[in-house]
Amino acid sequence: MKESADRPCLMFVLGMTPTKIGGIEKFLRLLTIQLSDSGWQTVLAFDGDITEEFREYFRLPFVSIEIIRHQEGLGFRASGLWTALRKHKPQVFVYAFHSVMRAFPWIARIAGCRRIFFNDHSSRAQGMVPSPLSLPKRIVGRVLTAPLTAIISVADFTRRSQTAFGISSTENIVVTNGIEMQPLNPEKGGKFRDKYQIPRDAVVIGQVCWMVRVKGVEVMLRAAQLVLQQHPATRFLLVGGGEKLPEYRALAAEMRLEESVCFTDIVSDPIGAGVLDALDVYAQPSRWQEACPLAVLEAMSKKLPVVASNTGGLPELVDDGKTGILVPVEDHEKLAAALNLLIENVPLRQRMGEAGYESVLASHRIEEMSRKYIQLFVGNKVS
Repeated sequence: MKESADRPCLMFVLGMTPTKIGGIEKFLRLLTIQLSDSGWQTVLAFDGDITEEFREYFRLPFVSIEIIRHQEGLGFRASGLWTALRKHKPQVFVYAFHSVMRAFPWIARIAGCRRIFFNDHSSRAQGMVPSPLSLPKRIVGRVLTAPLTAIISVADFTRRSQTAFGISSTENIVVTNGIEMQPLNPEKGGKFRDKYQIPRDAVVIGQVCWMVRVKGVEVMLRAAQLVLQQHPATRFLLVGGGEKLPEYRALAAEMRLEESVCFTDIVSDPIGAGVLDALDVYAQPSRWQEACPLAVLEAMSKKLPVVASNTGGLPELVDDGKTGILVPVEDHEKLAAALNLLIENVPLRQRMGEAGYESVLASHRIEEMSRKYIQLFVGNKVS
């Protein structure tokens, strides 16, 4: 086996600080394992301090962790980026969870990187219609992105949006997100319900997200109020932390939903904890235009029907009437009607869940996603 110094290196710079072991973290772990098996070493650079739990999660052969702060803006102030580049001397440089308009491509090129990629996970603002940016911004964008080998978009919606802005002429390739397939575990789901005092015989509708406005949590609460008028035994499970969590808890109390709506705050490993195993229906009433949300794919992999906003990349995942139901953005009445239909029609719920599972199995497996990334990054075919 090659020593680390003898291996070519890939550096992945991420504008994020992990707070849970979710789909992105699982993908990065698999990617680094497959790169190691292909003779490469990997450097993962995060934007802030990570916990010892996450360091342990990424404690793998030929994997290094760096903290590169101040990645915001154009990236000229990214503390430690140049030092990390000179230290590890990567041949391949990738940046993600940023705007494409960063100085990173030029910094990486000057440091000697031969292949440079932008991994585009960008969602878009509610109601935004992608169109060419102003000429000065397009010129700046073209200059900043000139060293890119390619852009890798996680959804066709994301690719179309990026192309419409006109700030990069580089090739834009779609590799949709993939997730780890795990069998449904009713026992684990039952224990999760018990932990939060949710009756085991209740129909449970859930959402896993940051508690922020763009995720449509307020829309979910208003829909819940209508659903409970017809189905008072239904329970709603909202999993995640965020700046608006206290506000949403207060709103639920004001709406007298405390007995029927459960907020869990952050769950460090939602899949492992049995969050999705505890649900009967998954809802994603996003206000903004989501790119390719992993939570939706994870729900479908657990054979859950999905009710989602008809916006962004969500229609690429949810086949309306087959794997779930699409509803207009911010329409809590249509959301409630869709949820009521699935509560009442168990065979429909089961058919949609099975169809969603087959869709994920065919097109959204994490192993295939990682293989495609590696082939783009380093040209290796991974068996």
